[in-house]
Amino acid sequence: MRDLELSDPRRIGGYRLLRRIADGRTGVVYLARSLGGAPAALKVIRREHARDPEFRARFERDVAAARHVSARCLVGVLAADTAGGTMWAAFPYVPGPTLAETVAAHGPLPRGPVRTIGAMLAEVLAAVHQAGLAHLDVRPGHVQLVPDGPRLTGFGGTGTVGGTPGYQSPEQAGGGAVPPGPGTDVFSLGCVLAHVATGRHPFGTGTGRELLHRVVHEPADLADVPRSLLEVIEACLAKDPVLRPTAADLHAELADAGDTAGAGRAAGWLPSAVAADVNQRFHARLPAPGPELSEWLDPEPPPPARRPRQTQQPPPEPVPAPMSSRRRVLTALGGAGALLLGGALTTRLLLPRSGGAAPAEGRGQYAVGLHADLSGPHAKYGKGQRRGVTMAVEELNSLGDLGFSLSLREVDDGGDAERAAEVARSLIADPAVMAVIGPTGDAVARVAAEAYGAAGMPLFVLSAGNFAPRAAEDTLLLGRPDTATAAGAIPLVLAQELGASRVGLIDDRTADEHSWLVTRAVSDAVDRATVELTPRVLPAGTRDFAEVAEEFTAAGVDAVVYGGLADGAGRLAGALAEAGYQGSVVATQEALGAAFFELAGEAAAGWYFVTPYTDPIGDPDASGFATVHRGRFGGTVEPYAVEAYDATRMLVDAMRALAREPSGVTKGTLLTRLRDAEYHGLGRDLAFDAGGGYAGEGPLGYLYKADANGVRFRRALDPAAE
Repeated sequence: MRDLELSDPRRIGGYRLLRRIADGRTGVVYLARSLGGAPAALKVIRREHARDPEFRARFERDVAAARHVSARCLVGVLAADTAGGTMWAAFPYVPGPTLAETVAAHGPLPRGPVRTIGAMLAEVLAAVHQAGLAHLDVRPGHVQLVPDGPRLTGFGGTGTVGGTPGYQSPEQAGGGAVPPGPGTDVFSLGCVLAHVATGRHPFGTGTGRELLHRVVHEPADLADVPRSLLEVIEACLAKDPVLRPTAADLHAELADAGDTAGAGRAAGWLPSAVAADVNQRFHARLPAPGPELSEWLDPEPPPPARRPRQTQQPPPEPVPAPMSSRRRVLTALGGAGALLLGGALTTRLLLPRSGGAAPAEGRGQYAVGLHADLSGPHAKYGKGQRRGVTMAVEELNSLGDLGFSLSLREVDDGGDAERAAEVARSLIADPAVMAVIGPTGDAVARVAAEAYGAAGMPLFVLSAGNFAPRAAEDTLLLGRPDTATAAGAIPLVLAQELGASRVGLIDDRTADEHSWLVTRAVSDAVDRATVELTPRVLPAGTRDFAEVAEEFTAAGVDAVVYGGLADGAGRLAGALAEAGYQGSVVATQEALGAAFFELAGEAAAGWYFVTPYTDPIGDPDASGFATVHRGRFGGTVEPYAVEAYDATRMLVDAMRALAREPSGVTKGTLLTRLRDAEYHGLGRDLAFDAGGGYAGEGPLGYLYKADANGVRFRRALDPAAE
């Protein structure tokens, strides 16, 4: 294993990435940890393959199929994202050497262990074939040994497309009229058994082309295969797949000959030296018992350092030391800046705006663009972002040490996609605008992102999270976990806040992609060993929730997760109350709107909401922001005000550093600087992966609960702090 690289993401879906396990042709495999602390092997597909429509379709098909196969020694799919901008699949982590490593270290295995391995792998393949599928990449590197037997990996879109040279069948190599299928797996298993029994490949060595030629046209060299295995392996390696045994027949043959289905679980099934290696590898990599899992990698090292983060110049007045919090302690004006530190700088911001330092003659003039919905369905988000940007711009100008004058340029798209493209062009045409924060809603985000990407304009997105693959949107910087990742916080609520064991999951297609992303992420992340999940899909336009409410109530569901919008949430709340439901409900920010409270009435009390934005009035880590906001705009803080403040500070930190360099401030230099920067904000830490996705170590989301007086902030949902 190797440490993570600077370009590696730190969190994907509900998983935190810890180490690099391997680099393959189609992707990188990481050691990861789930929200519940379980280790996993998570493969991230390389971007060039993720952009290939044929590969994407095959990957999605294979992952979907793999989820329907269950076999004792098969390492199946835990969770996956086959439609997002980052394609990945997670599997249980198997802490054992591969057959390839074992043979290289210890030489060929005796015929008894070879028969046991063959019987158990044939049993796995029989289950795969019974489901109408095929593995198509069986090889020693995809077989791992643990104390109770082998495990077959590489199933579900993680194998090499078309198989691996030397373990491909004649039909995979193009030498037969029959397409690859179950017989292909039997041929590959025969190659594996021959390799393990003899220590060499049955078709020799050489380049891939040479091996494929021999596989198609020459007989296998089985001269030193033990006599008791020879007939079985010969049958597996027949050129014609029709003449090969089925996996079920192969399992019966090998098991009847002395190794029962459970023989691998018996002590002493491996030679002592191999068993010692397997046991040492297995136990050295298992998590330590108990809730503290941070020491289970000898111990786990801290994340690799990014490039030095940008910091502001020292303040003109002495600044009291900041209070410690769930985020790292900040120094001087680096990171969260003046609002967190309070004191003289907060007082300065509360002065009349005309009291700020006047821009020096001849200094550069730059602007932060705000592309927001200020008059449409997400106006509260847009107005919150406007206030956050305004507070940051006024504060930064008041410091007088920027080296340039800073202003805000704002445009309103009203939540309309056609209008979004038009207003984006106006910001792009403004030579002072170096970067844009926004847009506000998912409905217009992709249209705007394409326009800004084509113009090379850095686009800092805070509230839109339903981004699909974004090949052309290469200037996008996502300042929050995307929708699917943020929904990974919901299982934390179910387990820690509610202790739920029977969960109803409602995918309301009225909310289109948002509901699907949320419910799929929850389905992938919950621990099926402790949670009984009952999923239901409601057609778009559903207004009557009585049937699903009565069903969940009768089934004794103790928590419901709803992926829909505020209107549906209000109707669902009423239907659940009518049905006598006594459990809890968890929804997202899309359900937290005026329509919910109007339709739900008293039934709104007790609902939980997981959002990507914090509330500085309730969040102790952002309380300084609430104080300043109260003096500038009043007591109510709209969503995303804190996040917009942090984003603006990060942008201007980068601009100020560039203004002192020969390259100067341009859209291109700013984008490069931001991609490599790390900023410790009031709301969450900000950093980006190579594709512009959120890679900070801040909370997945924030938890709110409705009561008779409204909605109150409860806590940050940060798996690292649990």
